[in-house]
Amino acid sequence: MRRFKPAYGVALLALFMTAVLAAEMVLTGSGGRDFQRVAPDREGRVVLEVTDLEPNDVQFYRFLNAGNQEVKFFVGRDEDGVIQVAFDAAENDYRRKRGFRSEDGWVVNNKCDTAGRLSEVNAGGGGCRPVPLQHRLESGRLVLEERDILSGWRYFR
Repeated sequence: MRRFKPAYGVALLALFMTAVLAAEMVLTGSGGRDFQRVAPDREGRVVLEVTDLEPNDVQFYRFLNAGNQEVKFFVGRDEDGVIQVAFDAAENDYRRKRGFRSEDGWVVNNKCDTAGRLSEVNAGGGGCRPVPLQHRLESGRLVLEERDILSGWRYFR
């Protein structure tokens, strides 16, 4: 009977770890999206400069407050120049934490693989569509209140 060599065990373990990490990247849907970290200011607001956001461009953000509550959201400018803001989650599948990706004026659900126009994000709709995030514009800046962002915390717990 042949003995199992330790080198084979190490190689098998490395292969298994590589497969697990690759599966995690695919299943979380975070591949290709860069999240910019933001935090609330002393007044409990997040202020983002959006004047340089091009039409059909989308930026992804990761909100983290002092209470270690994390919420992911995205901001996009549609083809008409309107700012669209939503949580990086949908009502139907938020537990899977796969979120959305942007493809040339469309927002695609990474779980359902269904697409909706970026210009329709603020209108909401439920299902596989992104959940809109309350916001306002002041002098070319996007202003989000911490309480509005935290209203979507349940999607990311």
